[in-house]
This record gives sequence, structure tokens and C-alpha cells, in this order.
Amino acid sequence: MAEAANQQGTTSYKEGNYVNAVKFYSEAAQLDHKEPKYPSNLSAVLYELGKYPECVKVIHLAWQALREQNMVDGKLSTPPELDPLGLKLATRFAKAENNGYSSHTISLHAKPFVDASAARNERVVKPLESDIEKFALLERAGHVDARIGDLKWAWEQWRAIRHHCSRHTAKQCKAEIAAAETRLRATPIFKSPCDPTLEFFTFGHDEVQSLMKGINGSSFDDYCLDSPVYKDQQDWTFLFGGSGDGRHAFGTLMHLADMAHKTGTLDPITVHMTLMDVHPASLARIIIVLALLRQILEARLSKDNARRLELYTTLFYLYTSMLMPNYCRQIIMDTAKTLVDELPRGNHSLSKCLHINEQSLPAILDVLRYWSTPLPKSTKILIERSADGLDCFMNITNQIASTMNLNRHTPESRKRGSNSNPRSGPLDAYDDPDAEAALFKRIRIFLPPSFSYRATLRWLSSSSLIKQLGIVYTQTPYGKLKKPGCPILPFSTSIQRNMEGWLKKEAIRTTGFAVTTQFFDLVADALWELQNTFKVEVVVSEVVTGVSKLFAGELGSRPKDFPVDYTRIWLSDVPDYTNGILNTAVHLVPHLEPRGLAMSKCLLNTGDWSTIADYCYNYTLLRPHDVPRILGCEVVNPQSSGWDDIAVKHIKLPRPLDKLASKKELHTWLAHLLLCILCNGIPHPPSRVDLPNNLGAFFHVLVHLHRVGFPSHWIGDFIQSVVSDNLVTDVAPYLGRLPIPMTEVNKRKASRRIHLDPWQAELQVILASTKAALPFSVAVPPEYPSWEDIRIYKATVEPVNLQRNPLSRYWGPLTSPFTRAVGLIFYRPTRDLDADALAHRVPAILEGDREVQGLKVQIMLSQEKVDLSKGELSWKMSKSWYEKMKAEKWKMAAYRTDLTVAATEPVGADRWIEVL
Repeated sequence: MAEAANQQGTTSYKEGNYVNAVKFYSEAAQLDHKEPKYPSNLSAVLYELGKYPECVKVIHLAWQALREQNMVDGKLSTPPELDPLGLKLATRFAKAENNGYSSHTISLHAKPFVDASAARNERVVKPLESDIEKFALLERAGHVDARIGDLKWAWEQWRAIRHHCSRHTAKQCKAEIAAAETRLRATPIFKSPCDPTLEFFTFGHDEVQSLMKGINGSSFDDYCLDSPVYKDQQDWTFLFGGSGDGRHAFGTLMHLADMAHKTGTLDPITVHMTLMDVHPASLARIIIVLALLRQILEARLSKDNARRLELYTTLFYLYTSMLMPNYCRQIIMDTAKTLVDELPRGNHSLSKCLHINEQSLPAILDVLRYWSTPLPKSTKILIERSADGLDCFMNITNQIASTMNLNRHTPESRKRGSNSNPRSGPLDAYDDPDAEAALFKRIRIFLPPSFSYRATLRWLSSSSLIKQLGIVYTQTPYGKLKKPGCPILPFSTSIQRNMEGWLKKEAIRTTGFAVTTQFFDLVADALWELQNTFKVEVVVSEVVTGVSKLFAGELGSRPKDFPVDYTRIWLSDVPDYTNGILNTAVHLVPHLEPRGLAMSKCLLNTGDWSTIADYCYNYTLLRPHDVPRILGCEVVNPQSSGWDDIAVKHIKLPRPLDKLASKKELHTWLAHLLLCILCNGIPHPPSRVDLPNNLGAFFHVLVHLHRVGFPSHWIGDFIQSVVSDNLVTDVAPYLGRLPIPMTEVNKRKASRRIHLDPWQAELQVILASTKAALPFSVAVPPEYPSWEDIRIYKATVEPVNLQRNPLSRYWGPLTSPFTRAVGLIFYRPTRDLDADALAHRVPAILEGDREVQGLKVQIMLSQEKVDLSKGELSWKMSKSWYEKMKAEKWKMAAYRTDLTVAATEPVGADRWIEVL
């Protein structure tokens, strides 16, 4: 009976049905306590499930039975040195202990016994484990066997871990792990751009959206939160990554206020919004808007209608215009000054609902301080900076005047007829309901408020905002760039279309000013409705890696009652620049509530994707139906158009192993992902598909896979092959034209060893920094550095002018210095290959092609600082690598991973400087 159960267990194990295998092997072990192979088989399947403590306990039972089978003179005895089952059990024991320690399921720091049975169990276990170790350390000279090599390797790692832990207390152990986790969160996951200047689009152009609605703003799909399914939910939390001008936060706020007003329940709705943006000026502008809305509420209470009108006009110009009247600018300056004075003291009227992260406050105050001071700026200066110049501006001005019938009062009109009646001719634009439509059709602008336009024709530039929000384009080493990227149209073209879905029907066919006034009136109503239960948290940070740092307290202290899980996350077009769904799944989806969605909109290259499934594959190398099996989340609408919202749903983690990919599938995908990080496809102008991830991002994926539910040793076995430079795979990096098509998923080539030695210098930095935080076991060679051996080096470099490259006409906008695509090549010079040639031959280096064999080269995809316009470059490296490169007269150059060309002239190691 026991053997029959054992056979059923073996069949289930081979089929990958580990749950049934546990059931049958357990039954066999219970039916026959004397046969060691039954608990041995059970320990094997428990190990494969990643249940390392349980595996160790069953190994104890198997070892006891094995000792009983090898009794000598009536006494229990250690198995013979080459006993096959003994070799298996001893090896598995060391591996289970290694992985249990790395995954924090086994502790090497003894805890006080809670009862007498625990103490008795310890007295039984210790001799058994001592006997296993005695067997493992037996001399087996002359025996060449892979099993013996595996045993020796596993025990070397386990003994090293034990020795390391014996030198510190449990408290010190926790501190060591915490420090490594902090370094892991700080590990860059993106390549650097050539120029660190922040890109920012001053005016948004997507429609206002409430996150309480479903996908694409639907009120009827399964993901609409304003539905009976959520009728009992009172606490709502939202994360806005890349918060832009706040329109979606305001749309959500209005929706929630309407729900609160309609329900009228005794339990109030509470709302928390976390706004994260890498640009402090973006967040400062939202704070300005909130302060203006607060002033509108105060003007309502005091019935100061004139003041309200001025405030609405200021909001109109702030949201739609690059020019504004002087009095509007003065209101913004006064508001900014008050915020600068009162926010640090916590006595501003917004302080009750506004929480600015303490590390974010200085940057935001700097922006507000800049806006609070009169600047030597004028329309003349704005015209001079414009790509279209004075002719464009005068043409627009004349067209406005013509459309509004103001040309009758110009000198030219008086010359044409001095006796003409000033009241004759077309209707004034403000008396004609169709005038703004005509104006918009002709020159794509809206009418200014009538009192504002008639009050002054002395328009003043709002370029103090533009300067803080946008990029000042200058001469760079890449050639002369365009000046401000948008023409100096006095008004934006999108505000009415984007807001009108929220307004009363009678407002929609009036002016843009009427639309914005009613929109912000509704936002003010919402603030009033939720004034006691609404909190907005403002954080200056890149959202993908910033959320975990925020929750860990690394961006400053955070109230304990603030959320760590969100009802919904809105990312706008941030994933277009941050490796799409892959990084969303790894870094953000785990911070969603059950059934929560992380939503985004592709705006950078929308036309490149027939469906969201295509978008998904380019960044994850997974078809949507495989995403839950590997990344532990769900792409909700894969067959929707690339123009639709992209929605990724939270799934409870960890997932059962039978819901995940097999070990072979996982390793194949990891190999493909790694190779496509090391070598990128070919960009196809004018389309831009960013692939910014580096090796740091790959390690974050590995950590996430453990969170998904993959056993530690599945992950550790793969990264061990990378560190040991013996990875064998049948997949290849995609080197064709981007984006990566889904047809690549099944493409294979002959299995071969991948040459990863040229990336060892960077792997050493990552592992030295983060090893203690990794939830899987990886053995590093003795020559690997410790964290204390890592240094920062810097060099002054001379950028290459990419505009002079023969391919620059083909590349077009792809030469932008703001794309995250900088890698570093370190090499020992040869007569045949320079930095430019090496940058083009990275795939050949990876494959170990004959043309690059014998080269001494190291490649790094992460840097500490890159600013090629200033010739500044710094990176982390072990001191031993630096000394080797200096002694052998190596050189270093930056290169573009997308264009596969050198971005700087090479600089010798003798000119590198140690910073830290």
C-alpha cells in the first residue's frame, strides 16, 4: 500500500501536480515509517514548492530512517559515504537551509523555547543535523561524481552563511538586511539620459477623467467604482503618478463629492489622494490651483463677486494660456508668496487638507518662491524665444483682432475710410454665440474673458511658469535644438473639449472661459463638500521606484494613518517612458487594494500598437494571458485599441504554484528578458519606443517573482547561472525594428552558452549592494567585492555631436538627449575596435562571436550621474576593477543603447577620479 501511494506521488510529481504529490508521498510515509525513501520523496516535493522549513523537518525523518537501516552493532550509524539516498538528503538539507535563510523563512538566531516540547524537539534535531553534516564532510577522494560536487557546493554555501550569522546578533542581522533593502530600493532601474533636464509638457490634452469610473470612463463596466458593488465602501485612496495639471484628480474629487451628497449617510466618505511627480513645478502648480479654489470659496462666503471673477479668470489663463493679464499674474504671485510664508508653519488655509512630504517641501517652496517674485519677463522676450518668432505672433494677433471685429479701430481701418460708422459692420465677437467657434476654426484659440480683453491689451507673459515647467532649449553638443517646442499661441486648444463632459449642457456651447469657470466652480463645490474628510499628499519623486521609498520612510516621515494600498492608480503616460506594463506590475500593482486597477494612457507612440496586447508584449515579452502566470497580475483589456486606457488588475499574492509558470518556462522568459535588456532593438524614426530598463530593473523583477509565489531556488538557480557565466538558452535578444512584435514569443535558436562576463563589473556592484536583501540564494565567487569595496568614480568627458553622424538624418528626433539610453563601455584598446565599433557590436559580445573573442571589455547600464552637455559622468565600481583597468590602461566611453553609437570620446582610466 505504501509503495502504491509512493508511485502515485511520483506520477503527480512528474506531471507538476505538486499538491497531489505531497498528498500521496505523505500517505506513503505514514504507512511505512521505516522506509527512508518515502519521506525523502516528500522532502523533494516540499523543496520544489519552496516550503523550506517543512522540507527540513521531513529530511530529519528520512535521515532517522536511513540511520536505522545502517545500524552497526545495534546502534544507529551514519550512512556510507557514497550512499545515493544519503547524498540526496544531505544536499537537499543544505539547499533548503540556504534558501530558507534567504527567503526569511528560516532563522539562524535561536529564539527562547515557548514550551517543553519545543526544547525536547531541539534535543532530537541537533544530533540528526550534526550527523547529516558529518556525512556531508566525509572525504570522497578519487570519486568524480556530479552529485558529490553538488553536495560540496551546497554545504560550502550553508557553512559560510552560518559562519556569517554567528558573528552578529539577531538585531544586527535585521539591521544588515534593512540596510541592503534600502540600497536595493536606491539601485537605479533605468539607464540615464544624456541630459538630465526634466521633460515636461506644460499643457495637458487628455480629457478629464474620474477614477471612480471604469475603463475609458465607462459607467457600466465591471470596474466602475460608483456601483452597488462598492456601496458600503467609505474610504477611497488614489495614487496619481505624473500628476500633470491635476485634471483627473479634480474630476475624481467632483465625482466623490457628488456621491457623498447623494448618499447623505451618517458615515462620511473619506478621500486620500497621493500626487507624485518628478517635477516639483507640476506639483507646485496644483497647490496654486488648490489655493485659488480656496480663495474662491472665501469670496463666495463674503459675496465678493468681482474677486471671484478675477480668480476664475486667473484659473482660465493658468490652464489654457502662455500669456495672461497683469492682474492675473499678480494674483498668482500673491498666492505663491502666501504659500511660501505659511506652508512651512502649517497655518495656511490649505494645511488641513494638504500634506507635503518633508523632503519634497524645499523643492516646492523654491518653485513657489520663484513665482512670487517679479521677473524681468515680457511678451517681447517670449516672442524672441519662440520657434516662430514675431511674425507668427503678429499674425495671430491680427487674426484675433479681425475675428473679434477690433480691426475697425486700427490705423489701417481709419485709412480705408475715415467716415465709416464705428458701430457698423459685423457683430462684436462677444455678442455672437458662434464667434468663438469661428475663431477656434481659424487659428485654434479661445476667446479671452470679455472684461479681461477689453480691460487691457497689454498682455504679459506667463513664462515664469513656462520656465519652471518646461525646457529652455539651448546649443548643446548634439547640435542646435529647437527653442520652446510649442508655438506662442495665446491660448491652448483643448480645455473646452477636455472639460465639457463634466458640465451642464447650457455651458457647453458657450465660450471656453464659461466652460473653465463652471468646471472649477464644481471643483470648489467638491472641496467644500469634502472639506473635513479630504487629504491630498504631495510627493516630489519618480513614481515607479518612489512609492516603495515613500512607504519605507526614505522620502521623509509619513503619518501612520496614510494608506499603503490604493483603490486605484492613475499613471497617465508615465509607462511610455518607464518600460510600460513590466515596471507597473513589479513596482506599483502590489500596492493596490483587492480588485484594484493601475491605469494609464499611451500617448508617446499610440499608433505603434494595434492592441494593448501588442503594447504589453513589447515591454514584458509576455502575451497577456501569461502575465498572471509570471508577473502575478492581469491585463484587463488586452484586445482593446492602443488608444484606450491600459488597465492592470491586482491579484492576491502569493499565488499557488499550480497557477504559475513552470520552472522551465520561467527560466526561458528570464533569459529572454535579460538578453533584451542587454541588447535593444532598432528604433524606427519618427516613432520612439523607449526601453530604459537596466540590470537593476532585472533584479527588481527577480525580487518581485518571489512575491508572486515562485520558490526561491527557482529564481536563485537562474541568477546563479548568470553570476557563474554559464547561462545556456535557446532564446535570443530582439535586434529587429521596434516595437518588439508578439511573433517573437516562440522564436528559438540552437541552445548555446551566453557570454555574460562583460557585465560582471556591474553585477558585482548590484550583488555587493543588495545580496542580503535578495529573497533567494546566490553564491558569489571569492573575488567578488563586499559593499565596503564599492566606490564612485567620475570622469570629465567630451560628448560626440550626433548631428554629424551620417545616420543623423535617418534618426531625426531619436537623437534627443532626454531619452534614457546611456550605457558605459570600458575596454582595453586594440588597433581594430574603438568605442563606436564596440557600441555596435554588443550583440556579438553577448554571443561570443569570433570577431570579438579575446577582447577585454565591461559594459554598465547604470550610472550615478550623466550630464554630457557639461561633460560630467560618474559610476559605481569595485576598487579592484578600477585598479585592474588603470594598470592595463583601459578606456571608457558612454554610448547610446538605442542608436548603438558612442556618445562621448573615450577617456583613459588614468583620468578617472575616485569620489567616494
